Amino acid sequence: MTLESQLEDNLIAQLTQDVHQWKFRDDLRTVDQLWDNFFRILESNNKDQLNDHPLTPNEKMTVRTAIVKPTFYRATEFMVGANRQVRYHLRREDSSIPDADLLILDNTNIAGGNSVYEVVHQVQLQKKTALNQDRRFDVSLLINGLPVIHIELKAPNVPYKKAFNQIQKYIDEGQFTDIYSFVEMFVVTNGTQTRYISAGQNLNAKFLTAWVDKNNKRVDNYLSFAEEVLSIPAAHHMIADYVVLDSESKSVILLRPYQIHAIQAIFKASRESKSGYIWHTTGSGKTLTSYKVARNLLQIPSIDKSIFLIDRKDLDTQTTTAFKIYANNDTISVNETNNSYDLADQLTDGDRTVVVTTRQKMQNMFKRIDELDQLPKRYENLKNMRLAFIVDECHRTITPSQKREIDKFFSRKPLWYGFTGTPIFNENARAKNGQDARTTEELYGPVLHKYTIGDAIRDKMVLGFSIDNQGGSNEDGNEEDTKKMDQIYRSKAHMHSVATAVIKAAYRKQGLISGKKYSAILTTSSIEQAQKYYRIFKKIIDGEDEEFKIPERIKKVAPDFPKIAITYSVSENEDDSESVQDEMKQSLADYNAVYGTNFSMAELDQYNQNVNARLARKKAQYQADNQRLDLVIVVNRLLTGFDSPSLSTLYIDRPPMSPQDIIQAFSRTNRIFDKDKTWGQIVTYQYPKTFSEKIDDAIVLYSNGGEKYAVAPSWEESKQSYISARSKIEMYSFDADGPSIYDASKEEKKKFVKAFQEFDKALAAIKTYDELDTEEGLMQLDTEEGLMQLGVSDITPDDWEAMRGVYEDILDDLRKDPDEDPDHNDDIDDEYELESFGQKEIDERYIMNLIQAFLPESSDNQEKASGNEISPETVKEINGYIDELAKTNELLAEIMRKLWQQILQDPAKYAGKQVDELLESLIDQELQSIMREFADKYKVDYDQFRYVMANYDPKLKGNKQKGMNDLLHKERFVDYLNDNPDSDLNKPYRWKSEVREQAKQYYVDKIGPLINREA
Repeated sequence: MTLESQLEDNLIAQLTQDVHQWKFRDDLRTVDQLWDNFFRILESNNKDQLNDHPLTPNEKMTVRTAIVKPTFYRATEFMVGANRQVRYHLRREDSSIPDADLLILDNTNIAGGNSVYEVVHQVQLQKKTALNQDRRFDVSLLINGLPVIHIELKAPNVPYKKAFNQIQKYIDEGQFTDIYSFVEMFVVTNGTQTRYISAGQNLNAKFLTAWVDKNNKRVDNYLSFAEEVLSIPAAHHMIADYVVLDSESKSVILLRPYQIHAIQAIFKASRESKSGYIWHTTGSGKTLTSYKVARNLLQIPSIDKSIFLIDRKDLDTQTTTAFKIYANNDTISVNETNNSYDLADQLTDGDRTVVVTTRQKMQNMFKRIDELDQLPKRYENLKNMRLAFIVDECHRTITPSQKREIDKFFSRKPLWYGFTGTPIFNENARAKNGQDARTTEELYGPVLHKYTIGDAIRDKMVLGFSIDNQGGSNEDGNEEDTKKMDQIYRSKAHMHSVATAVIKAAYRKQGLISGKKYSAILTTSSIEQAQKYYRIFKKIIDGEDEEFKIPERIKKVAPDFPKIAITYSVSENEDDSESVQDEMKQSLADYNAVYGTNFSMAELDQYNQNVNARLARKKAQYQADNQRLDLVIVVNRLLTGFDSPSLSTLYIDRPPMSPQDIIQAFSRTNRIFDKDKTWGQIVTYQYPKTFSEKIDDAIVLYSNGGEKYAVAPSWEESKQSYISARSKIEMYSFDADGPSIYDASKEEKKKFVKAFQEFDKALAAIKTYDELDTEEGLMQLDTEEGLMQLGVSDITPDDWEAMRGVYEDILDDLRKDPDEDPDHNDDIDDEYELESFGQKEIDERYIMNLIQAFLPESSDNQEKASGNEISPETVKEINGYIDELAKTNELLAEIMRKLWQQILQDPAKYAGKQVDELLESLIDQELQSIMREFADKYKVDYDQFRYVMANYDPKLKGNKQKGMNDLLHKERFVDYLNDNPDSDLNKPYRWKSEVREQAKQYYVDKIGPLINREA
C-alpha cells in the first residue's frame, strides 16, 4: 500500500527534479526558521538598498509586523504590489542611513532574476488555543521565502476531501496566520485525485477545481498536476497572473484551467496579430476571463488600448461594476464611458487603461467625428491607434456591418476577441445578406479555445438543468394553430393558472422545502403581459384573490413569500403609453414601501440596478432575509449576462426562443451556490411539445457531445431510482427489536453504507419534483404483513433520525477500520454529506458571515473604520438567528451573543478583525475557565485534565479515556482530601469514580458543545 509519506517524497522529487525548479529545504521546519530564511533572501535581493547595513532585529520585526495581514484576502492584496513588484518602504532604525525601498517579490522576473523558489515539508506549528494540538503542514511552496502555495496529501485509500477538511480545520484553528497568511492557493490530493482552490477563511468544497489540459482532458494524477501547474514558471504565473481579488466579497479568486488556457490562447494570437473568439459556456466566468484578457493585452507594447465592448446599457453598468471590483487592487485602471465625448477623451489620453463602453457610444463617436470639416490632431492620432477589442456576448453584440464600420474608421485594423457561450453556427446562422458574415467564426475568426456546457457540467463548474414543460391548463394540444394558442396564452385564465403554479412550484424549485429561499425570474412576451402578471401576483400576496391562497406549507417557512418586483430596461420603457408608465409608478411605490427605498420614474435606471443587486444577493446588505427578493418579472432584461448564484429557477410564459436565447436564458439558473441547489430549474408554460424539441436541439448544439450531462432525469427515471434504492434499504432494520446491522460483518456494513448513500441521493432527487405532491404512492413492497404501499412521507421524522443515527454509527466504525487496499473502498465515500436529511439552516458560520459583513474593514482611516450601517431589522434578524442556534447549542450561542453585543457597542474597536478569530478567542477563554474550575474543584492537574478533554471519547468508559489514569494520580487525591477533609469522597475509589463521572458530564454539557461543532 502506498503511504502518505511516499506520496510526499515523490511529489518533492517531481518538484525538484530540474536545476531550474524548486529547491528542497529540508532544514526549514519551524515558523521562526521560515522567517529567518525570508529575511536572508530579502537582504540578498536588496543589497543596493541596504547600503551594506543589514537589517537589525527591530527592523526585521517592523517589516514582519507591517506585511503580515489578518486574512488571506488582505495578504494577497498586499502581494499585488505595483507594476508587478511587491515592495515595502522601510525607515531605517539608524536615521543616518537612507530609507530602504525593499523588493519582496518581483513578478517581472518570473523564473529568473532574483526570484527564489523553495519547497519545504513537515513544518511544525504551535497550537493557538488550549484544546487544540500542535500541527505539521505537509508541503509548502515558497517564493522569495513566503509560502504562497500549500499542499495537503492523503494516502490513495483516503478521500482527498479529508485533506480539504483538514485545511479548513487548520484555518479554523488559526494556523494559517503569520507567515502562512500569504498562501493564495491550496492543493489537496490522494495521488489519484487532485484539486485546487483559492485561499479563504471559509472554504467551500464546491469550488474545488480539477485541472484540465488545453483539450479539456482531466489531469487527476498528483505528479502530472505538479508538472503542469506547480512547476516553474507555471506556479509563479498562477500567483502573479491568474489571481484576481474581488473587492466586494473580499475574496481571492484563482482562475480555472479553461480560463487560463483561453487567456494564453488570446495572448498568443495577439502576438501574431490574429483575431478569434472564445467559446466558454454561460456561467463559466467569462466576465472574469475577459477582464484578465483586457488587462493582460496591455502588457503587449504594440497595443495602445484594450476596449471591452458591450451592447446594452444595463449590461454596461453590470460589467463595469464587475471590472472595477476586480481592478480595485490591480495596477490597471478600468474606465467607464459616460458618453461618446468621454469615450473619445479616454481613447486619446495616452494612458494604458482598459476602457469599458457600448457599441452605441462607439458608433456615435464615429458619426460625430465624420461630421467634422477638419480633423483635430487627437482624432488623427485616434485613427492611427492599435486597439484590441474584447467583445462580450459576441454572438449578438456586433453585427457584420457594425464591425465593418469600426474596422474602416481605424487606419490600423484592430484585433478582435469575442467571448460567447452560444456562438452562431451554420445550424442557426444569420439570414443571408450579401457578403455579410453569417456565423461567429466568419465574423471574428477561428475559435481559440472552447469550454462547452457539457464540459462545465461534467467538471461541476455549473449545474445541469431540470426542465418541466407544462404547457397550459386550457390548451387542447394543437400547437400548430399558433393563432388560437396565442389567444389562450394571453387569456386571464391562463395567466392566473401560471401565477398559482409558480407559487406552488416555488416550494420545491426555490428551496423552501429545505428552508432555503432561492430567487427566480418569470419571463413573459411583453411589458403589458409582465404588468398583468405583476397585478395578479400582487392580488394573491395581498390576500385579495378569491380563487387561490398561498399554501400553508409555504407560509410556514416564509410568511412574506413571495416578495416580487418587475423590471425592464430604460430603452424598453421610453416609448410606452401613459397607462404603462402609470403602472410602473405603482410598482415603484410598492417596491419603495417593502424595501424602504425612494425611487421615482426619473430614477428607473437606478431602480433597475437596485433590483439587480437585490436579486443577485452578492452584497452584504441584500443577504439579510428581510432584504431578499424572491421573484422578478421581466421581458428580456436579465436573461443574458446576469449573474446570481442564489437564483435557482426560470419560469417561462412565452413562445420558444432561438437556440442561443434558450441556453442564455436557462444559464441564469445554473450557477453553483450551495449543496441544496443541485439543478437549474426551468419551467415552461407554453407550447410544451415544441419547447421540448427546441430545448433538445439547443442542448445538442451547445453541449458539443456533452448533452448527457446537461439535463436532469425525468420524473419516471427518478421515481424508478428511488424505488430501487428504497427497496434495498428496506432490507435493513432500524428499530431495537430487529436484527442489528451493528453485529453484521464488515462487508455487510459496507453494503449497508453504500445502499444508504444511494437511497439518500435518490430521496434528495425525488423531493425536487412537483409530481411527488400528486403521486405519493410510489411503490408496493411485499412484507410479512402483506403488500405495503410506500412513498416518501411514510417515513416519520423519528424514523429519519433513527436511520441517520445507525448510518453514522456504522460509517464511523468503517472509518476506524479502513481497508489497506484502496480498491476495496471504491464504493464507500466516507466523506459523503447526506443530502435528503434536514440540515440546520442557521449555524455558527452563517451567523459569523452576517456579522463580518458589518464589521469595519480597517482602522486606517475614518471612512473605512465606520463600517457598514447596521439597520435595526438586521440586528433583530441576527439576534433571531442566535436565538435559533441556542436551541441546539446554548453555550456557543451565549458566547456569540456576547461578542455580537460587544461589536454593536463599538464597531470601530473591531476594525480589520475577523469574527471567527474573535469568537475562537472567547471560546478558548471560556474553555480554560471551565477546565480550571474542574481542576480546582477536584485538585487534579490542569494540563492533564486539558489533555483528557482534548482526547475524550464519550463512547468509551471513563477508565478507558486517554490520560485518565495519569489524571487520577494518588497525589491528586491527597491534595483533594487536604482541601476537603469533610467530603464524602474520602476514599480513593469514591474520588476516582466521581472524577470520571463528572469529567464525562463536563465534556458532554460544557466542553463538547464548544469544541465539537460544525461551522
